[in-house]
Amino acid sequence: MRDVLLDLAKRFIDKLLEKGASEAEFFGSWARVRIAEISDGRIKGISVSDAGKYGVRIAVGRRLASIGLSDLSPDIDKLAETLVKIARNAPEDRDFPGFATNYSRGVLSSTYDEKIAELDPEGIAGLLKNVVETAGDAGRGAGADETIVTQGGLEVIDGGKLVVNSFGEHLYEENTMLSTWLEIKSRRDGSESTFYLEYGSRRLDEDEILRETVEAAKLSTRFVGGKPIESGKYEVLLHPHVTAKFLETVLAPAFSALHVQRGRSPLKDKIDKQVLNENIDILDDPSIDWATGSCSFDDEGIPTSRKYVVSHGVLETYLYDHYTARRENKYSTGNGFRRSVSSPPSPGFTNMYVVGRNTMKWEELIGEMKKGIIVYGVIGYWTSNFVNGGTQATVTHGLLVKDGEVKGPIKGVVIGGNIYEWLGKDLVGVGDKVVPLGDVHAPAMLVRNVDVAGR
Repeated sequence: MRDVLLDLAKRFIDKLLEKGASEAEFFGSWARVRIAEISDGRIKGISVSDAGKYGVRIAVGRRLASIGLSDLSPDIDKLAETLVKIARNAPEDRDFPGFATNYSRGVLSSTYDEKIAELDPEGIAGLLKNVVETAGDAGRGAGADETIVTQGGLEVIDGGKLVVNSFGEHLYEENTMLSTWLEIKSRRDGSESTFYLEYGSRRLDEDEILRETVEAAKLSTRFVGGKPIESGKYEVLLHPHVTAKFLETVLAPAFSALHVQRGRSPLKDKIDKQVLNENIDILDDPSIDWATGSCSFDDEGIPTSRKYVVSHGVLETYLYDHYTARRENKYSTGNGFRRSVSSPPSPGFTNMYVVGRNTMKWEELIGEMKKGIIVYGVIGYWTSNFVNGGTQATVTHGLLVKDGEVKGPIKGVVIGGNIYEWLGKDLVGVGDKVVPLGDVHAPAMLVRNVDVAGR
């Protein structure tokens, strides 16, 4: 597929220049995808697809146009003529610096696993069967009358990306991905509780998947009988996966130079200033082996690099793509990524890696709590607001803690506050284990003075 897309890119670019484009850029991706679905503990089916898609962006002077396609036999002459016509009639972007050039690779990491590439439907079915049986055994071993995987699935991908420009440069990179999501339900004494497993990696590690399954199944039994608690101020201990969800939603977008330049980030004009607790470091790290965000170049062909974004709580840099960097007469940080093949790049993390300089074990964090909640699961966190740092979510899976002792399960309460206060003056402690969820790697966080709306 790489060679097919590279040939398409060269033919598109030649024709676009012939039709009057000043410059052009081609971004392609290809993937062989196998998806298995589970319902009521049984595999419903496994689908297999193999496809490529690509986007073409052009400039006529400082006027831009783009298109996204999956047709591998397009009418290039007609499309090129249409694109150039659209660009000539588009408004001029006075900040357009030209498309990125000087393609090269930055940090190298392991992103392609032959085991995933070779995993066929029979192997996928066997892996899922093992997962389902392991979940049931673990739940019953934790005291459930019955534990089943009510729904979920597993997705396996091998593919890559290709970026080409009209200056004769091109780069490609291959990768693999395995992700699974499971809804695990446990019943005990006439009541039931559900817990959700989310897992992703660029390599196949069955032992790790089964360890995550066992943990999720045990947790599905722990929240049977959960109920709301009284409203008030509480200490809140966020499980690493919950920390990651808040970081991805509320904090990560604020580091984008695009949001900073548009006045949509609380971090505007905060370079070299204390923005978080001095115990917190945040890195943009594309070098982590098998991490879902690892890559050697971004979607503009610019090399990626490992860098501190926040050090000792002090803001070190924003994240730039080529466009936002040139607006400030700077160089891209290698963080230009596209939401779709036809969209322009915008700044974002490769892997967001958050770590404490002084850390505590999980049990020590619980021991610090006088009146608090351990939060294992939330919904509605996506309604939080990165523009002002406002944070809120409904707790679906929580444990009440008094004087360092877990009292019982809770659910249906809303926690709220501000992410810069949570990770600033109100931060009590940071866990010693950094856990990945997607491309965010985060520890547990213990925060004081959190608003809790209960009964």
